[in-house]
Amino acid sequence: MKLFVLKAEAKRRSLLLVLFIFILLVSLGGAYIFRYARPGEKNGRQAETELLKASRGLNVYDMDVIFEPDDAQLICKQSLKLVNRDDAEFNSVYFHLYPNAFKEENRLPFLSDEKEAAYPNGFSPGWIDVESVSIDDYPVDYQIGGYTNNILAILLDKPLKPGGSINIAMEFRVKIPNSVGRLGYGDDTFNITNWYPIVCVYDKDGWNTDPYYPVGDPFYSDVSNYLVRIKAPADYVIASTGDIIDIRDEDGYRIWEIEALVVRDFAWIASERFEIESQQLDHTMVYSYFLPEYREGGVKALEWAVSALQIFNSCFGKYPYRQFSLVQSDFFVGGMEYPNLVMIDKNLYEERQYPWLEYVTVHETAHQWWYGVVGNDQIDEPWLDEALTEYSTVLYYGHRYGRDREREIYNTMIVEGKQLFLERYMSDEQELELSVDQPVYSFPDWLLYDLVIYGKGAGVFREMHRITGDEGFYEILQEYYENNKFENATFADLLKACEKVTGESWDAFFEKQFD
Repeated sequence: MKLFVLKAEAKRRSLLLVLFIFILLVSLGGAYIFRYARPGEKNGRQAETELLKASRGLNVYDMDVIFEPDDAQLICKQSLKLVNRDDAEFNSVYFHLYPNAFKEENRLPFLSDEKEAAYPNGFSPGWIDVESVSIDDYPVDYQIGGYTNNILAILLDKPLKPGGSINIAMEFRVKIPNSVGRLGYGDDTFNITNWYPIVCVYDKDGWNTDPYYPVGDPFYSDVSNYLVRIKAPADYVIASTGDIIDIRDEDGYRIWEIEALVVRDFAWIASERFEIESQQLDHTMVYSYFLPEYREGGVKALEWAVSALQIFNSCFGKYPYRQFSLVQSDFFVGGMEYPNLVMIDKNLYEERQYPWLEYVTVHETAHQWWYGVVGNDQIDEPWLDEALTEYSTVLYYGHRYGRDREREIYNTMIVEGKQLFLERYMSDEQELELSVDQPVYSFPDWLLYDLVIYGKGAGVFREMHRITGDEGFYEILQEYYENNKFENATFADLLKACEKVTGESWDAFFEKQFD
């Protein structure tokens, strides 16, 4: 949704140097010594200046987490500085409690035909227990409700005016299910994603309090700043959103201090078995985290991610963060994007799966632009990020291998592949709604969602590209990226970029595409 080159070098060096390296590895947390490598000075300063500027006035999450893998739980304290960046007063505040979607077997965010894959050892519940809530150090009452008790509501004693802020503190515990989905654990990794109370988005429709739908990526959030301290057993390695700014040992535990500025979520993956390779690209360090028996696949994934990052930097606009991590995970759904970090199914690291590994790696990397930097409502307008990400993946093949390869990938993955799905549905004589402009909850399963949102959606951008040519198309995407960076974009923002670059109306084009 991560270098053991030192070992080879050490064999050729003196015993003193070997000892020195060993001391560094132990004291700084093993391979994570490389997380302190600073980017090139000029590019690094520019990126940090941009993020610091964008971070002003955002919500700030400050969290302390105790990770107890033996009990599969997290013990957490969270302090949120909530800033009202809207024009309206807030009389109440709402939070998503995503882990509660995993508590009851009959209300899981999985379709019935996915449950066996998601729970290879049988159903295992997960949840979040909120133990206390206070505002500005005073305990407050709160209510938990929604389809799976997935929403926490706080009625404020006095309105929070535009530009004002309050401090909301919570203590909570998370039970991690034995599931190889977004939140859960398998044989090798703990996937800690969508795990903490995150404030709902307030927009023109009010507070967005949707449940955890089983199809699509049902998440919608604003960018915020995070400072997270994770206390974990010393033999665990953690891959995360953000920059690791300190690692220290304490009574058999290792404390990871992580800062993430201007990101719309915070995710982390933990394992006792991770190895790491890394490569610098401009101001960004790219990491590949993988299991030892999959080293070749881990190195190839790193190569593909660096190439994709370089291509997308040129085509769309610079990736603004200092790190990007690919993480091999116990995860049954291919890949999943989070800020600065993507999860990839560990089975794709097998040699016979390398074509899929490349495709998924590039797709999830493209999401760092479309979802990560330029956000959107992934529930009501999922095509905005998924369709553009899918077409960006196709573009990667053209830029790296040539236009013939690009056409081959488009025909294989978009045209022919999706046609098979469509034929399956047509054989069932169903009435199908095939408009790209649909919310996730309109789709009965992943196959139709893939056909419409990924496939037909990518076709919208393919046709736009054909009409405008390379220069016009990339200028549109760069305009869209630059004007909506660190915000939540809508279709209207994409339309605005099209019309500004071309000087023409695109209403008729999109009306036809949305039929």
